[in-house]
Amino acid sequence: MIQTRIGSDQDFLQLTADAAEDGPPQFLLAELQLRGLSASVRVVHSYVTGFADLAEFFQRLADDWRGWDGARTWESLERDLKIDASHQYGHVQLRVTIQRFQPDWGNDGWTATGDLTIEPGEQLSRIAQGIKALATGS
Repeated sequence: MIQTRIGSDQDFLQLTADAAEDGPPQFLLAELQLRGLSASVRVVHSYVTGFADLAEFFQRLADDWRGWDGARTWESLERDLKIDASHQYGHVQLRVTIQRFQPDWGNDGWTATGDLTIEPGEQLSRIAQGIKALATGS
């Protein structure tokens, strides 16, 4: 099992790939844990890029650790995981949204959104490396 945790000990997004699969994962378990909130959803990879686009998203954030204007967004294929990143007050602010859609008529499912603050230097670089390992299955 390969895991990457984004955030602090109390507030985090944890992404887990099943180690039973050979090569890059087809699914991730995304778990959002915040004080007073716990939610998880299974995220499907992109049929074209797998999770390489997620790894590239975090690598771009790490490369631009000194800051950028506006928000940058990554969203999974089925829109069940969305990450908005902005650089504010010397930190990287991540707004994480996970949602589960229900197939039932009249039931839209649920959505959970939370904010995480991470350091733009070493912490962001470790996260980018972890997500790259997760995306490649190594």
